Amino acid sequence: MTGKICSVGLRGIEGYRVQVEVQEMPGLPSVVIVGLPDASVKEAKERVIAALHSFECDVADQKLVIHLSPLERKSKVRCLT
Repeated sequence: MTGKICSVGLRGIEGYRVQVEVQEMPGLPSVVIVGLPDASVKEAKERVIAALHSFECDVADQKLVIHLSPLERKSKVRCLT
């Protein structure tokens, strides 16, 4: 299962669009975050897991790969709002 949504990241007081892609994969239960190379990645793990729980997605006992990418660097990606 793969899901994609748009979110917002903050750089100071400026916001920028971020695509969040979550993919469920076979393997030992874990959460791996790739993409944005700054301190926000540390907090992003908990935020994405909390968002999945709020949509009643059971993420226990699953391997999740979460990819975060700023949309201003990818011109071909469209997000639904």
